[in-house]
Amino acid sequence: MKNIVVVLSILALCACGSSKKKAETADAGAPLEQRLSEFMKLNDEMNLEKIMDYIYPKLFDIAPRNEILKAMKDGFDNAEVKVELDSMKVDKIYPVFEMDKGSYAKITYSMVMLMNFKNSKDSAAASDNSQNEFIKASIAEKYGEENVTMDEATGVIRIRTASPMVAVKDESAKEWCFVNLNDDDPMINKLFSKEVLDKLATYK
Repeated sequence: MKNIVVVLSILALCACGSSKKKAETADAGAPLEQRLSEFMKLNDEMNLEKIMDYIYPKLFDIAPRNEILKAMKDGFDNAEVKVELDSMKVDKIYPVFEMDKGSYAKITYSMVMLMNFKNSKDSAAASDNSQNEFIKASIAEKYGEENVTMDEATGVIRIRTASPMVAVKDESAKEWCFVNLNDDDPMINKLFSKEVLDKLATYK
C-alpha cells in the first residue's frame, strides 16, 4: 500500500500528456507553450531524468532532486504495481500574470492512470481480487467512485483524473517550470506566497 501512495504522489510533481491547445495569452504565451510542449514530449517518452529539468527547482529545496527522481521511478514500476498513463491532454492554459518578481500561469490537464498490479498477473486468487478491491475503494475516496473502475479479469484499476498545475518563471526558475497545484498539500504554501495562490484561485 505504501508504493500506491508513492504512485499517487507522483501526480503532485508532474503532469503528463500532449496538447495542441493555445494559451490564452499574447506574446508572453509563446515561450510557455514551447516549454510546455517540450515537457509533455518528455513525459510521453517517460524520460524521467530529463523531466526533472522541467519541475519547479524550488521543490528541490524541500525534497532533494535525486530522492524525487528515485520515488518517481519506483512509483511507476515496482514489485507491487506498474503504472501507465493514457488519454493525456492539457485542457486549458490561463493567462500569464506577474507577481512577486515572477511570472505565473495556471494550467489544467486530464489523464487516465492504469494501475496494473503484479500479484494479479501471477495469480487469479480471490485474495488478490479482494486486495485490489480494497485499494480501489481507497483510491475512490480521493478521486470519486465515478472516476475509478477495476477490470475484474485482470485486476487493473483505471483512474480518470483532472488536475491543475502551475507554470512558473522566477528567480528560482529562469525558464518555465511546472508543479501541480494541490490546495490540500501544505507543500504548496512553501513554494508560493498567499498572494500568488489567491490569484491562481481566481482562474476557474
